[in-house]
Formats: sequence, C-alpha cells, structure tokens
Amino acid sequence: MDFIISLVSFILTIAILVTIHEFGHFIVAKKLKIKVLRFSVGFGKIIKAWHIGDTKYTICALPFGGFVKMLDENESAVDESEKHLAFNNQSVYKRFAVVIAGPLANFVLAIIVFTFIFISGTTGIRPIVGEVLPGGISDIAGLNTGDQFVSINNNKTSTINEFSLQFFQALKNNEAKLEIKSLDDSLNQLYIPIDDNFLDGIDNSIENYLGFSFSMPKLEPIIDKVLNDSPASFAGIKSNDKVLKVNDKNVLSWLDFVDEIKNSSNEPIQIQVERDGKLLLFTLTPNNENGDPKIGVSVHIPDNFRSDWFITIKKSPIEAFMLANERTYQLVKLNLTMIKKMILGEASTSQLSGPIGIADYAGKTAKTGILSFMSFLALISIGLGLINLLPIPALDGGHLLLFLVEMIKGSEVSKKTQQILSKAGYLVILSLITLALYNDLNRLLF
Repeated sequence: MDFIISLVSFILTIAILVTIHEFGHFIVAKKLKIKVLRFSVGFGKIIKAWHIGDTKYTICALPFGGFVKMLDENESAVDESEKHLAFNNQSVYKRFAVVIAGPLANFVLAIIVFTFIFISGTTGIRPIVGEVLPGGISDIAGLNTGDQFVSINNNKTSTINEFSLQFFQALKNNEAKLEIKSLDDSLNQLYIPIDDNFLDGIDNSIENYLGFSFSMPKLEPIIDKVLNDSPASFAGIKSNDKVLKVNDKNVLSWLDFVDEIKNSSNEPIQIQVERDGKLLLFTLTPNNENGDPKIGVSVHIPDNFRSDWFITIKKSPIEAFMLANERTYQLVKLNLTMIKKMILGEASTSQLSGPIGIADYAGKTAKTGILSFMSFLALISIGLGLINLLPIPALDGGHLLLFLVEMIKGSEVSKKTQQILSKAGYLVILSLITLALYNDLNRLLF
C-alpha cells in the first residue's frame, strides 16, 4: 500500500510541476505572438485532443509532465508566410522571456501554494529545547532544557519549522539573537555565533551544530479504544491498559508500541500490560490490513496534549501572500547556498535526491495530509525552477546563457558550438541523474 501511495504521489508531483513549468513557456510565447503548435499534458499515446486557434491541446497516456512545441525552423520547415511567427526568428529578448518563464512559473506556483497553506493554517510543533549537549554552543550561551524559542533576530519562531527558516535567514549576520521563554515564563535573550560552514556535511543539522535537540511530543502507550471483533478485543485487552512490553521488549512510548506491531510481520505476539496495578500477559496475532499489521486499538491522548505541544497559525490573505513570498525567497537562497557549496566541494553531494527519494517523500507527505503534500510540492517546485536555471546546456539556464552571449556580441552563437555544448550538457545531466540515483539506492539499501 505504501508503494502505491508513493508511486501515485510521485506521478502527481511530476505531472503538476512539469505541466506548470511548460505552461510558463506556453503562456509567454502566446502573449508574444509566437505560434504554439502543441501544448501537451503527459507523453505518449494521445487520450484526448482538441484545437483552439493554431494550437493543438493534448492529454496523453503517460502523465510524467508535458511539453510545448513551438513553430521553429530549427525543428522543421516553416512556410514563408509564417516565418515571422517562428520562435527562432524572434528577438533574443523575446526568446529569453519565453525560456525563463518556465522556471519562474515554478516559483509562482510555490508562492501560490504557500499562500493557500498559510491562509488555511499551519500546525507545527512548538520549538522547545530537549537535551542540551554539555560544552556545546547552546550550553555555553546558557540554553536550558525546557526553554522555548520565541524569536530569532526579532522574527517570531512559533514552530520548529519557523525556527529553522529564521536560523538560515540569520546566517548573513553571523550571529543570532535568540529570545527565550524559560520554564518560569521569564523572557531572556541569548546571543549565539553562527558559522555557515555548518552546512558542509549532511549530518550537520541546526541541532547538531548548536548542540541541543528539540523536545518531541511523546504519548504514553495507554490504550484508549479497542475495536469490536479485533485481535486486541478477542485477546482481552481493554481501555486504559498501559502497554509495558511486546515480546519481552520494553515499550516506553506509543510510537515504540506501533513500531513493534509493524515489525511483527503478522506473527503471534505477546503483549504485557498494566491494569489496576496488576501485570497481565496477552497473546494475539495482528490482522493484515493492506499489508500493515493491525490489532485494533487507538492511543489515549491527554486533554492538554495538543495545546502543550502543537500550535496552529492562520494568516490573513495579504499576510499569507507576503509570507509566501518571503518563504519562497528564503528557500531559493538556501538551495542556492547548497548548490554553490556542492559545486565548490564544500558540501556533500550525498544530499542530492533522485526519483526514488522524491517518490518516498511524496508518499510520506501525502499520507500526512493535503497541506503537508502541498508544502512538499512547493519545495520541489522551487528546486525544479532552480535546477532549470543552472547554466548547463540542454537546460533552460543553458539557453539563457547563450542568449546573454548573443546580447553581448550582437549575433547568435554558432550552431556547431551550440551542438557541442548541448552534448556536454546532456553528459552533465546524465552524471547528476546517476549520482542522485546512487544516493537514493544507498539510502534505501544501507
């Protein structure tokens, strides 16, 4: 079931992002009076086709993106009466606008998606400090377990996600002013030095760099409801039972309990619980529900659990739009920093993800909820836009570089040079794809 969700989510992600990218090229070409022969959603066999004006619109069987085909003498013969409508005969500035519109469309999509998310409301975990590493940056600065981050450089950090984004934003200052709410509700300010070299390794997260870990919400393994006619019901497990062990393995949280059930492979298991001060042992066999072992119980959630750990923030449409622009800008900067460091050899290329990694993340976010999946979609859209702007021949960025050269020298780069650069560009792209696939398989197998 997880595989199906990941596959469908991956296809949906690629279909949306590539179609939006191609729509950017399409709409600007139309506005500039360049003849567009075809706009396709998907590839392969045509399922449905229709014409509007000179353009043929198609929906194809393979939903892995789409493409735009413009009238172009470099691809086929063009009638003399239509040569002024061909892409290759447009001014370099018009060609530049058409090509850059694709990546820009991906950034616009990210802004629109983030705006919707912020209006709908984002729920996140409060940024509460868990363990502080002795001798680390946070320990030296005076951070304590239980402290809650209020702001970084006067920018609110209501959730862990907001804390991370504001931390990256503070990189340019080489110092972060942290406003902290202590356990006694007093507000304090701490100053922490920032060295952006913490990005150099994949394991150098913000928490590792600063020397602390965020406190994560943890539910006790206490049974709330037991479904009728379920393995747990037949075995005799009841509401309010506290799970202590599964197959002699200690269970300290509900997550531990869920993991043990998943690892059971639908084989008989022994569950030890505490009920009214007594220890009881039950044996049961989980049901197989779409490939997942289930025993038919739910967790008890204390009344104040959600308010203590989670916060939902909703913005007005104007606030949401402004924040969406800021979020997109910050993520573009972060991605550019990482790309620069990887090119210079200052950061590990193991951080690159290919289709397997993207499919995995797509599936996980889809199972979490629509807003989580939309946030993932915005992140990948930004990444797709940036990758296409890289000055690599065969990508949009490579074409834009050639157009810039043409603007400077006053004439088009020779066809022979373009062909040589295109071959080199395809080699670079193939190398990047191979590296990304290697990283995916390495994460999957090891």
